[in-house]
Amino acid sequence: MIGFCALLLTCLGVTPCPGWSNPILVTDSANTERRIQYLHLDDLGRFHLVWAGFNDDDRIGYKVFSLDGTELYPETMISRDMHSLFLSTMTMGDSLMSFWRESVPIYYATRSLADGSEITPATYLFTTNTLYPYIRACPDSLGRLHVLFNRGGDVYYAAWTPAPGLGFITEYEWKIEGADDGGVLLVDGNRVHVVVMDPVYHTYEYLQYDLEGNIIIPLLDFTDNELNCSRFPELNIDSSGNLMIVESVSGAGQGARFVLWKIHKVTGEILIDEETLVTAEIPEMDVSNSFILRHLPGTEEFYLCWTNGNWVNRVFNLLMDEDGNVLVDWHIAYDYSDEDPEDVRGIDGVVDEEGNLYIVYVQVETEPEIDYFPTFGWFNHDSVGVQQQEAVVIEQTPSLTASPNPSSEGVQFILSTNETTILKVFDLMGREVSSVVISDGTGFWNGTAYSGDKLPAGVYTVVCDPGISQRFSLLN
Repeated sequence: MIGFCALLLTCLGVTPCPGWSNPILVTDSANTERRIQYLHLDDLGRFHLVWAGFNDDDRIGYKVFSLDGTELYPETMISRDMHSLFLSTMTMGDSLMSFWRESVPIYYATRSLADGSEITPATYLFTTNTLYPYIRACPDSLGRLHVLFNRGGDVYYAAWTPAPGLGFITEYEWKIEGADDGGVLLVDGNRVHVVVMDPVYHTYEYLQYDLEGNIIIPLLDFTDNELNCSRFPELNIDSSGNLMIVESVSGAGQGARFVLWKIHKVTGEILIDEETLVTAEIPEMDVSNSFILRHLPGTEEFYLCWTNGNWVNRVFNLLMDEDGNVLVDWHIAYDYSDEDPEDVRGIDGVVDEEGNLYIVYVQVETEPEIDYFPTFGWFNHDSVGVQQQEAVVIEQTPSLTASPNPSSEGVQFILSTNETTILKVFDLMGREVSSVVISDGTGFWNGTAYSGDKLPAGVYTVVCDPGISQRFSLLN
């Protein structure tokens, strides 16, 4: 069960957008080193989380939890007890596979989506000297994995057949000539869509294989050579089977923005060429390389969701169609700006059959730093419009302020209601340490515990019965 401490560290002091749940921490251990995590949803509605940083160390962790955060399979280390980084994951049938680099060698492990049990322990895969050791993998209908990996700066494409106890049997393996660094792929039916980087300009190229490794569409450069692109764009398929490519780019005479390309599944024709989806509006909103594109099953709609820790401390979301038309413009999913300074980073997410979006991201308060933790939240697709809900929330939710914050002498609390109530004070461990009486909307706390002793410096949270809360820092 997620403890009260976990709830305090995330739910209090963050403002969810209408339709979004309160966020909760879903691990007891941090992922301070790489801040990478992947979320998978099984057929029973359980969430499987894999993260790099188990036990606040360079290890790979795994657990299963329910929608309310209840632990269904306990946190466990699936890597060897060695320095392990550069995590990637994929699902195949009833298995969840994780790949990571242990110093130089690549290892993998497999867990059961049925009950979280171990199918394959941490097993040596191969040695590579690449700087980009992620295994990018996608299953086909024949029980094989189609993968991209790097050797040095070279990009290799291969088909692997899982062999329990033996690793994988390589069906075929090709070096992609004219490609460099990263790359991503997506299997759709008998088509293997591959997007790699040009070795000169480091922009994107496309090619397509069939399931037997035959090139169907030769390497095609489809991006402006002046763009600044990352190594791992987001891929998805539209209702006609054409490939959608979304990326956060800059350059070519424009600022940072999310853009969409679409490539015809048969001919390789560019159907949509660098369509701008959203442009940064600093300081209100910024785009970043930490984003996801997720399809709503049975529709032509897609969620675009992203985090940013450079300008503002928020998680953003919008709804678009398969041609890049924005249906619901960008809005804030989670707002940590009242917790400034705060740091919100990497994101992953899944969508269920009803179109609800579930995300996990990493969040930390930077002063004092209490480590990054995977943080879980979800969006109800059936919720009413954002603008209508915002009006209701503003009218019904009283506000609580603490002044001065931080403070070394004492704190005055002001509640925007004249009711007499009692605030409870909790420390970072979720323990109730003191209380404050609010009368006529105000109350004062001198920083002492129930015992009368002065409490140590740190971050504390006050909560009143309606669920209103405020976090503040107590100085020496």
